[in-house]
Amino acid sequence: MSGTEIKTISIVGLGLIGGSLAKAIRHSHPDWQITGTDIEEKHLALALKEGVMDKGTTSLEEAVYNAQVIFVCAPVGAIPGLIKEIAAHAPAGAIITDTGSTKEAIVRTAMECLPPGVFFVGGHPMAGTEHSGYAASIPHLFENAYYVLTPLPSTPAWVINRLTSLLSSIGAIPLVMDPQLHDRIVGAISHLPHVVASALVNAVQEIDDPQHFKERLAAGGFRDITRIASSSPQMWRDISLSNRQRLVELIESTVRHLNAFCKYLDEGSADEIEDFFWRAKKFRDSLPRLQSQVLLPYHDLYVDIQDRPGIIGEIATLLGQHSINIKNLRIINSREDEPGGCLVLSLADAVSLEKARQVLTEEGYKTYVK
Repeated sequence: MSGTEIKTISIVGLGLIGGSLAKAIRHSHPDWQITGTDIEEKHLALALKEGVMDKGTTSLEEAVYNAQVIFVCAPVGAIPGLIKEIAAHAPAGAIITDTGSTKEAIVRTAMECLPPGVFFVGGHPMAGTEHSGYAASIPHLFENAYYVLTPLPSTPAWVINRLTSLLSSIGAIPLVMDPQLHDRIVGAISHLPHVVASALVNAVQEIDDPQHFKERLAAGGFRDITRIASSSPQMWRDISLSNRQRLVELIESTVRHLNAFCKYLDEGSADEIEDFFWRAKKFRDSLPRLQSQVLLPYHDLYVDIQDRPGIIGEIATLLGQHSINIKNLRIINSREDEPGGCLVLSLADAVSLEKARQVLTEEGYKTYVK
């Protein structure tokens, strides 16, 4: 199997991620056989109509019986059960991988249930949009996006290399990582912020305000740091439970910092309060994606683009022709919690942002604003 060329792919779940994977693989490898399975027959019908898949079925057994690579693209709470079911039907030599946003529990399930000769590599594409479902899928979703892989200790090197090569071929940037480390890191940079944002919103909404001034005045920083509180409650319930041990540790650490700040306030410790803010500022300013923009009042426009030569030049030229000045631009490689699009244009003011959005939309580009 290690020397066999990949020819058959199975994708379990044709939502945003699964549909985008199918489209990306079809675009990069038009001769591969792609089979998709989903509980929603309308997703299968649309994918078949668009030529994204060669075969669609609602039977999981039928979908995976001869697949060389099987992508499990389902809500994180459903993935362990699907892996157990797939393990009973996957052919010898098959590579199973998932797209869940936590890895430790999923990897443990794979270690417990996979038969000899069937291999597993956990996966987490750091990409997405604010939309969901097959209709929202796009073939370039993974271009220039980090794609974390968490193999089992027993996973052969050729399996990791094969999956890395496949993901690179659709434009992704594979990163191989220990599953426990992955869950610690995404718990800190993704899961904890969702909990904190929701806690902040819940605290603010409890303020006694019969005239609803808080709703009218809520803007700027409050809206920026609480945007992610609008994410799917069901999805974040499952993610939180799947990473509960790490998340509890992170929440307890956050509470310690808040308690310390309360103590500084009670004692009127001006130096300690200032140091609290300085330490946070120093680390945040060091983050690569913020280095050139920290404290600058720019307005960001997210643009959904394909990775091809000249595309950034085309956009810059187009905006220049309309006298729109780009203050800064960057490519987002880790964009799971972003509104959509991998190119971010920083503009001087809201008027320039709206004008740029109108110009790009008229030219067929998809744009998003936080």
